[in-house]
Amino acid sequence: MEKQYKQWIVATCLLALIVPGITAGINYYMDPLWCFSLSHRYNQKQDDFNERQQKTNFITFHDFDYQGLVMGSSTSTNINQHSFKGIRVYNYAINGLQPAEYLPYIRYARKRNGRDFDYIFMGVDFLFATTLGPSPFDPEQIFSDTNGWLYRVKILVSLDTLKFSRRNFMNYLYGRHIYYDRNNTKLTTILSRDMQEYNMKMLMEHIETSPNQYSFKNFKYNKNYHTFLDDIRDKNPASKFIVFTTPVIEQFLKMMVKYNLLDDYLHWIREIVEIYGECYHFMYPTDISKNYMKNFHDPNHYYPFVADMMVDAIHNKKITGDTDFGMYINRSNIEEKCALLERLMRETAAR
Repeated sequence: MEKQYKQWIVATCLLALIVPGITAGINYYMDPLWCFSLSHRYNQKQDDFNERQQKTNFITFHDFDYQGLVMGSSTSTNINQHSFKGIRVYNYAINGLQPAEYLPYIRYARKRNGRDFDYIFMGVDFLFATTLGPSPFDPEQIFSDTNGWLYRVKILVSLDTLKFSRRNFMNYLYGRHIYYDRNNTKLTTILSRDMQEYNMKMLMEHIETSPNQYSFKNFKYNKNYHTFLDDIRDKNPASKFIVFTTPVIEQFLKMMVKYNLLDDYLHWIREIVEIYGECYHFMYPTDISKNYMKNFHDPNHYYPFVADMMVDAIHNKKITGDTDFGMYINRSNIEEKCALLERLMRETAAR
């Protein structure tokens, strides 16, 4: 009897180790939280379920030596960091990142880099200039979690992590519309016409009239927006800021005029240029915004090939004036450009 009891204990202990062991092995192999360096065909389509944690993990657990940093919200996440010529750039843009959150993430990346970034490419979105409530995410908690001494062990044996490991394997089998590869490059497949039309219709309705603060209906220019931009600049004096606005579809621009947001839009551009001295402006009527079914998969998210055009305009082949896609604005031409933008926006809205 005693022998059988001992055998039962041994079997139970072995079983208790087998399940966590299998879980840890799968999570290490698929690595949905970007804590390790294993790369193979089964984990090339990574779900972007928590970019704050994933990108911070990547910075923490990989060699990190970069000359440039991309900051922004989801509208800047598909900028390919490998498209910048002559410099190494890390894309730290994050879905839903508010202007008030930029500074702690820049600070963390700079600390991991061991030196100041030569360039900070900063994407800004008009709707994030509204008055927003506090972000539900605490950056310091993100950093603390990542640097916890048992963090990687915990996520390896986590069943929650296992769910995303499985999802990434399903992405390999069946594909996914938006995903990351193992080199922090966000990729987007071309949607069918029906799916594009559905995205445009549903999301434009949400952006126009949603009861939350992130909508045209409830837009109220944030009096602290200027302070956010000032702080980011002043606390990174050794970095050259290249600020750019992100493009949107023509209908988005028309609705801005309809909801009487043109004055706020022009004020937003003036504040950016006042603080940073210049801006690469893509959020106005252009061929890209007009032919939006070719260039966007929803009202304010463009395909990666458009992102490559933006990288060319702000770095590889810097524009110095107006083009069919972008506009260079600085302190000496700001009033001229604002007058032009007002005319273009009103003409577009009248069509």
